[in-house]
Amino acid sequence: MKTILIAGIASLALTGTACARDLVVAQSQDLRSNIPGVNRDGTTDHVMLHIVEGLVGYTAGGQVKPLLAKSVDLSSDRRTYTFHLRQGVHFHNGKVLTADDVVWNWRRYLDPATKWTCLRDFNGKGAVHITDVKAVGSDTVTMSLEKPSGIFLALMARAECGFSGIISPDSVAADGTFKEPIGTGPFKWAEWKKGQYVRLAKFDGYVSPDNDGKPDGAVGSKRPLVDGIKFMDIPDAATVKAGLESGVLDLAEVPSDLITELKRNKKIRVIVGHSSGKNLLYMQTRDPVLSKPGVRRAIAMSLDLPQLTAAASNGTGEPNGSAIPQRSSYYDDVQKRRLPYDIAAAKKELAAAGYKSEPITIIANKRSNLPSFQMAVIAQAMMQQAGLNVKIEVLDFATQVDRRRSGKYQIISQTIAPRLDPALLYEFFVGDKNKNASLMWDDPKAIALMNAAIEEADPAKRQAIFDQFHELMLKEMPGVFLYDMSIVWASTSKLVGDPVWEGNARLWEVSLTP
Repeated sequence: MKTILIAGIASLALTGTACARDLVVAQSQDLRSNIPGVNRDGTTDHVMLHIVEGLVGYTAGGQVKPLLAKSVDLSSDRRTYTFHLRQGVHFHNGKVLTADDVVWNWRRYLDPATKWTCLRDFNGKGAVHITDVKAVGSDTVTMSLEKPSGIFLALMARAECGFSGIISPDSVAADGTFKEPIGTGPFKWAEWKKGQYVRLAKFDGYVSPDNDGKPDGAVGSKRPLVDGIKFMDIPDAATVKAGLESGVLDLAEVPSDLITELKRNKKIRVIVGHSSGKNLLYMQTRDPVLSKPGVRRAIAMSLDLPQLTAAASNGTGEPNGSAIPQRSSYYDDVQKRRLPYDIAAAKKELAAAGYKSEPITIIANKRSNLPSFQMAVIAQAMMQQAGLNVKIEVLDFATQVDRRRSGKYQIISQTIAPRLDPALLYEFFVGDKNKNASLMWDDPKAIALMNAAIEEADPAKRQAIFDQFHELMLKEMPGVFLYDMSIVWASTSKLVGDPVWEGNARLWEVSLTP
């Protein structure tokens, strides 16, 4: 069977294209749609990353910089943003990007009929309310907000929003039917055989934004150096491994337990892709046992974080007790602080809190691409050394998510998808539990700091807010952040460049040797 599958992959990889050589990538599932920011998932987002671009984009350090805009001005009342567009940017159909195109896109995004995933983030139901979008000449756009926001640009750049990608109006038929994404990115939409592959073709007319000659997140140098990219739908790990070994596949995400074996093959390069996603123990602070900060601190001090991280990640992760990822520009010396691993101190905290060996359950799932179960098993053994009475309940992923959303849990071992701006991550787990039972922490001081971070735009002032937040978290310990996500990829030795960003394939400035 494996031989048949590999033969089929080889046939798909080498036929049906007009170019001499595509870069062939394995992905575990097909796209949900080809509409940026609509009916999307992580796989869809990171194919769209190569096709569409927004006015701004994230750097590798989590900062937001101009992308289709060459500069962004902010009014004195911090409510109006002026975007000056780059000159000479072309859509994949050859038409020049204009301010009118940007206005058309944003009016389309804000129309509920579009069903944009991020609509509530910008229509006043969430953090931002856009009150006006208009063109000022052919190359300038203004966007007005109801009130100032420190995360407006960060929200625009999010993958979940389809990067707020600007597409040609020709992407949509006269009757409103979406045809295909005609973007401005380094690769253009070419072909989709559902259940088999998506092919993107090199966009010869692409010009990178200002850069220092290197890729930098979603900005920087973005030259397309291969004729095309073929994203193959291959969910079977054994087939992926065979495809890499045979040279049919150029790049693929692989299970971390294959690292040692793949490293023995001189024709394969193993790449550990770190991301801003977080692995953590998510605690129910309203639970009768876990409502006591001393119990939560004892849990944190019972965990040997370097040992847990190494075991759960197969040596690919780095311990990080902060909500802010290590690659963030906001990760400073304060963020590096964490409670010490100290069993004796943990036992004292438990005694002072009046803990009487009440049972504590960690909910985990066994998804193969996430370390939920591994983290739970290791944490259980470590917590038991401090005298905590811990058991594990294994659920399927969907049920685990439902339990978190309902608030019916004590501890959940889980992974949170990347959110490059810290305030966006805080929004995921901080807030009023009476309004949203899925939230982890409802301390009024934490909520106030989160709201301050959402409103503040000055980086230095935001740093001070994030540092205060971390110090409060170490005191209250509403959950235990363990380590940033690490995702293992493997490529053939013929692939040149850095093909992974935020744990996902990023394939500009990447080439193949003969």
